[in-house]
Amino acid sequence: MIELKNLSKTLNGEKVLDSVSLKLEKGEIFGLLGRNGSGKTTILRLIQQIVLPDEGEVLFENISMMEHPLVKRKVVYMPVQNPFYERYSYRELVKILKSLYPDFDVTYSNELMNRYAIPETKKYRELSTGLKKQFSLIMAFAIRPAVILLDEPTDGIDAVTRHDLLQLMIDEVAQRETTIFITSHRLEDIERICSRIGFLENSTLTNVMDMDSLKEDYIKIQAVFEEDVHLRLRERKISILEYTGVFYTLLLQREDEESKNWLRSLNPKVWNQLPVNLEEVFIAKFGGKRRW
Repeated sequence: MIELKNLSKTLNGEKVLDSVSLKLEKGEIFGLLGRNGSGKTTILRLIQQIVLPDEGEVLFENISMMEHPLVKRKVVYMPVQNPFYERYSYRELVKILKSLYPDFDVTYSNELMNRYAIPETKKYRELSTGLKKQFSLIMAFAIRPAVILLDEPTDGIDAVTRHDLLQLMIDEVAQRETTIFITSHRLEDIERICSRIGFLENSTLTNVMDMDSLKEDYIKIQAVFEEDVHLRLRERKISILEYTGVFYTLLLQREDEESKNWLRSLNPKVWNQLPVNLEEVFIAKFGGKRRW
């Protein structure tokens, strides 16, 4: 469907992306994770050709998007903020988008606007943050693209609206096999809807894996020791999720028998092995340099 081949980009003298490659399949929801400033938005902008790569290329069904710009009609980018929409009402925007995207589905967009009770006569700038997010997502789906790029789509909205947006994404993928590429700091959202994820760190894409594999590859251990072992854990480079006194919550790769055996050699008074969630893996992966 969409393939990124060895994408590299330098911005303001800093290498933001270094030879990033990824292939997105039809009908999947892929979550891109990383710290602030890691380059997540830059990847979305490169796919949409808003900025061009220094090296590498973006292919849509093996067609270069740079050499065949009309292919961009099949890919829609929903940024965190959409200043282009600001001056228009829904009805005005439908006319514009219909002229730009021949497959724009007015009936579908009308249905969703009515479902979520979004005013059709108000200007986009007059809507609340939650309604703006819903409005933008409805427009993106109504274009009927093959791929939708979403940058923090649930940021700054309430729980009910978040639930509606996530369900809309799931329904769209199930019914039309739309491919969604999403960045979000709400890891519970990523965990709920994504089939695969990848981590962006040090300008490269790492640990691309199925969500199910993530939970199978890591384990969480709650242990209570007779003394403070914090420094010894640091020396062993064992990920500490939380600790209070001699009570520790640790994250290990499931196959890391060496670390498990070493921890057991400390004769913990309590040892509980538990399943992990995405947030715990993210903290261990990206928070270690800050917390240890």
